[in-house]
Parts: sequence; C-alpha cells; structure tokens
Amino acid sequence: MNSAYNVADITVAQVDRAFPLASAADAAADLGDWRQFCERIIAARDEGGAREHLLVCENGLGYLKGLCLATLRDTDEGAVMDVPLHVVATVLDEDGVRSALRVRLQGLAASAGGARLQLPA
Repeated sequence: MNSAYNVADITVAQVDRAFPLASAADAAADLGDWRQFCERIIAARDEGGAREHLLVCENGLGYLKGLCLATLRDTDEGAVMDVPLHVVATVLDEDGVRSALRVRLQGLAASAGGARLQLPA
C-alpha cells in the first residue's frame, strides 16, 4: 500500500470533512442527510457485524483524498463486496489514492471470507 495515505473506516470527526466528496459524487443531498447516513454506518460498525464500510483515504497532512462505500451481500455464488460509491479527490496522485483504497477494499473482502470484490470501472 502507498504509505502516503491512510485508508480507514470513517470517524465521527471526519463526517463533515467528507461531505464535499460525497456531494461531488451526488451521494448526499445535504449535510443533514449525510450525517444521518454516516451515523447509521458508524453505529452498525460499533455494534459489530457491519455489512457496510464507509472508507476515507487521508493523506499525511490530514486532507481527505478519497471516499468509498463497500457493501457486503450474499449471493448464490458466495459473498460479494460491492463498491457503489468511489470518489477520488486529487489530480496529483489519482493512481496512488485509487491503489490505497483498492488495497483496503481487498483486505475487507478477504476478512469477509474471501468475498468477490466488485470495483467500479
């Protein structure tokens, strides 16, 4: 993984900072809706057994450079991890941010019993 970035589940402190990224992808109508969405995901994660992960990619200076939502679902062929939201917010190191997000998503898929990962094109 590119050590210039830290990819982790979103924290309460990052919710408002991530809103511009979600807004750019038309994933959130307004800040209130975004906060509720994030609160639901964070609460499910804290209770254990979360089937959704909202990940942020932060650079060494603390700026958010990427955002993605990973959703785990069961199918007849096995577990699948969909990524319906994937935002990269940099022009200087787009490949680095994508790579850091991909590595974290692959780790999540592996920890979910080897779920098949479906990344956006």
